[in-house]
Amino acid sequence: MPLIQRHLSELKSFIRSNPKRPNPTDSFAVQPHRFQHMTHRKLPKTPDLIYVPQIIKWLKNKFKFKVLKNAWDPEFSEGAFIYGTTRAVCKITDIISRDKPQELENLLTFSAKMKLIDYMSTRLSKVQKEIIKLKPDDIKILVPLHVALSKNGNKKNCRVAMRVLGLKWHEQSHVLKLVLVALQTEFLRDYSGGHKHSEWTVSAFDILECGMLTQIPG
Repeated sequence: MPLIQRHLSELKSFIRSNPKRPNPTDSFAVQPHRFQHMTHRKLPKTPDLIYVPQIIKWLKNKFKFKVLKNAWDPEFSEGAFIYGTTRAVCKITDIISRDKPQELENLLTFSAKMKLIDYMSTRLSKVQKEIIKLKPDDIKILVPLHVALSKNGNKKNCRVAMRVLGLKWHEQSHVLKLVLVALQTEFLRDYSGGHKHSEWTVSAFDILECGMLTQIPG
C-alpha cells in the first residue's frame, strides 16, 4: 500500500478517487490550523475534518437506527454504539501496531480476522504498522455509511458499515509529520435470539490508507 503523497487540501479529491470511498455526493472538507512551534513538548492541534453526508443516505440510516431501537433492541443508543465502535477501532489499530494478530481473537468474525491477519503480514510495512495506532482523540470522522437490518425466518441481524478517518502527529527524524489513517469497518450483531444474547462483532476491517503527509498545512 503506497504512502500518501498529498497535501491535506487535496484530501477531498483523494478520498473520492478510491472506489471504496464514499459516494461522490458525500463531501469532506479540511480546516487547517497553522503549525505552531512546540513548547514543553506539546504537539500542535491537528487539522479539523468536516464530513457532509448525502442527506438521503443520512436520513435512511437514522430511520433504520430508529427501527432497530423500536422493534429489535429498546436498549440501543446510537451514541453508545459510536462510543463502542471508537474503542474497538482504537483497540484493533493498537494490536496491528504491536503486530500481535493473536489478540484479534473474539474481536472479529473468523473471515474478517483472517483477512486482516493476511493484510498485516503481506501488505503493511513496518512504518505503517508503527503509525497506524489511533487514540480516540485522533479520530476526526467516524460515521455510519450504511445500516442494514436483515430478517429471514427466525434469523435476524444488523450490519453497520462505518467510515473512519484519523489524523495525528508522528515524529520522524526529529521532524513532525501528519499521519492520515482511513478505515472502513463493519459491525455485525445477531438478533436472532434477542438483544440480550449477543454482542457487536467486527465483521470487516479494511485499511484504505495509512501514511504520512509530506507537507504541514499552513
